[in-house]
Amino acid sequence: MSLLRVGLFVNKEKRGAFELLLELVEYFNKEKIAFLLEDSTARLIGQRGISISRFSEEVDLILVAGGDGTIIRIAHEIFPSPVPILGVNTGSLGFLTAVSREEILPQLPNILQGRFRKSPRMVLKAVGCAYGNNFEIPCSLNDIVLFRGAFSHMATIDVFAQGNLVTEFQSDGLVVSTPTGSTAYALSTGGPIIMPESEVFTLNPICPHTLTNRSLVFPEEVTLRFSIPLGGGPVRLEYDGIAYGDLHPGDWLEIEASPKKVILGFLEERNFFEILRRKLRWSGATVEE
Repeated sequence: MSLLRVGLFVNKEKRGAFELLLELVEYFNKEKIAFLLEDSTARLIGQRGISISRFSEEVDLILVAGGDGTIIRIAHEIFPSPVPILGVNTGSLGFLTAVSREEILPQLPNILQGRFRKSPRMVLKAVGCAYGNNFEIPCSLNDIVLFRGAFSHMATIDVFAQGNLVTEFQSDGLVVSTPTGSTAYALSTGGPIIMPESEVFTLNPICPHTLTNRSLVFPEEVTLRFSIPLGGGPVRLEYDGIAYGDLHPGDWLEIEASPKKVILGFLEERNFFEILRRKLRWSGATVEE
């Protein structure tokens, strides 16, 4: 069996990432395994690399050392490429990373032979109009958020599903979340935890003024439209933690599931419930690791 062509990216801001890079490069050189380095990663060791956007054309797997934010960044860069992203956790929580810092070298022989689980993840895309200018967000892996930001007023947002009015939300904001994002910001709003490969997405109010407002779950074929009514005041827009700008009365946003997926890699023996127990510290009298 031929080995996978691997591209390496490390987040130099993460503690221990540089040392891990040296270990990985030493391993590949010692085993005479061809690999590619991303530009900024290559410069850490005085070499030349290629842009992350070119990885999708040159490699079969992108090995990323960092945290969840690093993986999301790489997903944005290569989207809509189907090349799997496999993360080595040098961050904190690490829901999207496949292996720990200590596990990666022992697991590399299996990974390089393609013995890992590919997990296709839903991505949200959005189009909208602000100040009379159209814009597009092609890829959001976790969530798209409309919220009041630094403004003191409550956010007022009209929401429509397939052209039908859902309701006028009055709250601190709304989180539209993928299954992947259900364990991110949406979780803190009281939203449900969703199996990561499910084909649904959620609408979660942030601190709603009406206590009967609860999270809604939509099938992937639904399109949601958000509009800011007159007198509603500005609302801030972010996707995957990236600030995009403000929406004002008369502006609108449409969100739907993209037909393209982001592919994440995980160890074959690791399942979602194990990750939940480890990362969220779920426990019970009869649950043992």
